[in-house]
Amino acid sequence: MRVALLGTGLMGAPMGRNLVAAGHEVHAWNRTRERAESVDGATVHDTPAEACAGAEVVVTMLSDGDAVAQAIDGVDLGDAVWAQMSTIGIEATERLARGDFVDAPVLGSTPAAEQGVLTVLASGPWERCRPVFDAVGKTIDLGPEAGAGQRTKLVLNHWVLALTESVAETVLLAEHLGIDPAKFFEIIDGGAMFAPYAKLKGTNMIERSYEPNFSLKLARKDAELIAEVADDLPLVRLISERMAVAISVGHGDDDFSAIVEAGRT
Repeated sequence: MRVALLGTGLMGAPMGRNLVAAGHEVHAWNRTRERAESVDGATVHDTPAEACAGAEVVVTMLSDGDAVAQAIDGVDLGDAVWAQMSTIGIEATERLARGDFVDAPVLGSTPAAEQGVLTVLASGPWERCRPVFDAVGKTIDLGPEAGAGQRTKLVLNHWVLALTESVAETVLLAEHLGIDPAKFFEIIDGGAMFAPYAKLKGTNMIERSYEPNFSLKLARKDAELIAEVADDLPLVRLISERMAVAISVGHGDDDFSAIVEAGRT
């Protein structure tokens, strides 16, 4: 298929490479052109409109709703189906949806994108996108109503953010008490309390190694999207505040496991 890919950052670039590897004709645009040029085999364009011309599927994979709106503003989608794969929340999805619109945010970070094993949370008329979605991972059908993908992603992200903050506080408590936090993960490994994701993020925290798989500033954006639609959930607001502290000391572009640095300032 002829695919327009708008957004080639940490997630979009590896998705683009997988689309090329699957035999699709990829036309890429990114605000920073050099990032689009990292998608070997893709044709790089200077504007979103140029990338979308003649496309069968338009994929947006950008940081937030405002970035998607700016990229798609004034673009004639023609007969293309628009697969909006960024996490932009409910309000932006309702505001931006037009034409043949598919709401399909992805679950997974950069390694999953590189390996082509993302989970696509698809809602709306997504069948035309199946070859594209198959190239980047597996698809969960959430029904015909566009918006179900975003709602489901917010639920999943709440769990991930809460788990990561819990791990951060556990690491900080261990350090405060003079206990090697690695011992905690050793003790729970293989038992009912164990979670591989917790160990992954906990290792980052212990080693203070924050190569970004998903940046802290984007994770805070997701926390704010959850807070907007759930006034009665105090934990996500606390998490957002902790992220803001870590961002304020220079960790915004680091992996969101750097939230632990809020307790080390």
